[in-house]
Amino acid sequence: MCVPAAQDPSPVIPIVCAVNRHYVTPLVVMLSSLKQHLRHGAACELYLVHSGIPDATLGVISSILKTHSILLTPGLLAKAPRVRHYPPEASSPLLLPEVLPSSLERVLFLDADMLVLGDIAELWATPLEGHVLAAAADAAVPLCSSPRGVKDWRALGIQRDTPYFNCGVLLIHLGRWRERAVTQRALRYFEYTREPIDFLHQEALNAVLWDDWKHLDQCWNLLASRAGRPFDRQGGDEWKRPGIVHFAGRMKPWRAPIAGPFNAPYQAALAGARPLIAREPSHLRDRFTSIYDRHLRALLYPLEQYLWKHRFL
Repeated sequence: MCVPAAQDPSPVIPIVCAVNRHYVTPLVVMLSSLKQHLRHGAACELYLVHSGIPDATLGVISSILKTHSILLTPGLLAKAPRVRHYPPEASSPLLLPEVLPSSLERVLFLDADMLVLGDIAELWATPLEGHVLAAAADAAVPLCSSPRGVKDWRALGIQRDTPYFNCGVLLIHLGRWRERAVTQRALRYFEYTREPIDFLHQEALNAVLWDDWKHLDQCWNLLASRAGRPFDRQGGDEWKRPGIVHFAGRMKPWRAPIAGPFNAPYQAALAGARPLIAREPSHLRDRFTSIYDRHLRALLYPLEQYLWKHRFL
């Protein structure tokens, strides 16, 4: 497992997730795995930011963790930046300081498409050392200057070798976020950047917090599409001691099996969550993606990377 940090006295860990109805299945799997690996005596509560999940489904989610439902009204959604390839809720993490209770000082934000294999109480104990947030470096976009990183990084005063973080796991100090006007600065980035913005709030937050974030151990946000794969030549051995595995990108294991070392544990977690959720139908695109990932991706990976960097994928 990941190297433990110092113990934190907080009795309850506030978990924040932002989803729509299409991500209920992975959310249930993620929360179930989180609870399974949480140390004895630790407790979590979920602050679920959503745009209309039915009450019956909220009941299922609250049976796993005590849940505070936070509905994104049309007015709130209108404040969140949007691009064609993402649902309206995708950039809602930028709204967290506005929609979360003011009594919360620090929260742990988690994407739904994850599998927790470590004790998040260890992650929660990470000291932020004055920074707005802590995050792990992105394995697919290692630097702000990388393809599909931060546009106009030079004009923003960002050095070429500045690391770029992934927003799937964020340990956030809400007070510092508000004091340093992070949301307002991120929204301004959307306004003046004329090139296509690839990853919404992730790119914007890297643009404004490139010098104000703490590095988490990579084991707390392992990209399943790369970690432990034969073509991941830059990766270390973090995948052998996973804390959180992130199924970012097109390959979603709750829809169809994927390759790599984390498909089997995900399928086991999915099977365990079946009594709580309806089985999702597998679409033709999911089947083709599964076949590609399991049988062709290792061979065609250089071509895939070329197409991805040039936004053909």
